[in-house]
Amino acid sequence: MKFSHQIQGNALIVTIAGRIDVLNNEAFAAELSTRIKTQGMEIVILDFSGVDFISSACLRSLMLGLKQAREAKVALALAAIQPQVLEIFQLSRIDTLIQCFATVEQVFQTPITLKSTKAQRSSNVNSMSVRFWGTRGSLPAPLTLSQLRNKLTSALVAGANMKLDTVERAQHFVESLPFHIGGTYGGNSSCVELSASDNNVVLLDMGSGARLAGQDALQRLAGRSGDFHIFISHLHWDHIMGFPFFTPAYISGQRIHIYACHEHLENAFRRQQAEPSFPVELSKMAAQIEFVRLEPGRSYNIAGYQVQAALQHHHGDSFGYRFQKNGKCVVYSTDAEHKPEDLLDIKNFVEFFRDADLVIFDAMYSLADSISVKEDWGHSSNIMGVELCQQAGAKRLVLVHHEPANDDATIERLCHDALRLEEITSKGQRLEIFAAYDGLQIAL
Repeated sequence: MKFSHQIQGNALIVTIAGRIDVLNNEAFAAELSTRIKTQGMEIVILDFSGVDFISSACLRSLMLGLKQAREAKVALALAAIQPQVLEIFQLSRIDTLIQCFATVEQVFQTPITLKSTKAQRSSNVNSMSVRFWGTRGSLPAPLTLSQLRNKLTSALVAGANMKLDTVERAQHFVESLPFHIGGTYGGNSSCVELSASDNNVVLLDMGSGARLAGQDALQRLAGRSGDFHIFISHLHWDHIMGFPFFTPAYISGQRIHIYACHEHLENAFRRQQAEPSFPVELSKMAAQIEFVRLEPGRSYNIAGYQVQAALQHHHGDSFGYRFQKNGKCVVYSTDAEHKPEDLLDIKNFVEFFRDADLVIFDAMYSLADSISVKEDWGHSSNIMGVELCQQAGAKRLVLVHHEPANDDATIERLCHDALRLEEITSKGQRLEIFAAYDGLQIAL
């Protein structure tokens, strides 16, 4: 195995030739560590054009090198990998963790790799968007085999006598199907992301959707340290259960700030990871984690947002959040029961929702269920969401915290009911209404 290297701008190109196996693994690991520490380099490119084999021991050294690079805020990329070596990367899934390019030249043509951190941090400073990673309530509710087969059956019947003989035609047909057949609202429990500038990541609740949110955020950070600002509505398990699987919490250099209005915030997170519930205690996570208690009604400036919390009617207390930035406003109000006869509550939340560009609202039940068999269960309805948003002059309403027993067709029907109510009661500005699904993105 032989090494050579050259510097090109802010990049260090390390060319490797020969077999990288257990016999020379130490030399490979030492060379990689040394080159990552080279002063003034923003990226280290490993030119694998001369490598015809790499062993599992060396793959481990490569992963340790990736960890070193992240801690040093240096990007690591692989280039010109021979087919048999590339297949080893693919079989071991290493190619999903380290950026791989066909040639060294291609690395320099990829802005995401070589763009300066300053340029990355300044993007989207004035824009605001919302992404839903989990929209179910109470517990995750993945699609069952029978539900999937029913969708496929309905789609096949709808596509009978249609010439669906190409991928493009089939995709166009699927996209034309009603959402409850051609799509799904998903099964993850609550987690919503607000766009943020610099290296900030803003997340609302840590339901099971937090696993995917964490992985996506790390890809965007591309090895840099991030500040994760996590706002917890309340401490019920479906809203914190994703944190043990939140990958950034296991990475040294990542900073995690967890906000809530609850006295026992930290204890709730520690308890769910204590033996025998989980094998990794909170204290063993590598990231820097802090718990911050907020006061309802008080305004805070966090990650570029002006944030205010409000107490909601829910067992164990739940808190809604109002986020404002650059003239835009998003309200996150899940796990809240609004009784139609409670005029003071209605008045308070009309003001809390006032002129919001987007209200994310707990519409777990129909109005009939929320005022009868499920009264005092701590959740609201699609009908109450429409009425509150109309009175508040809100622009968009997104229904979330879907009942786990409801299939896609039922959720779609509840959304259609809300749309119809808005249509026949609107007296001015129209209210846009959506039922959130895992993966939905809304730009404001």
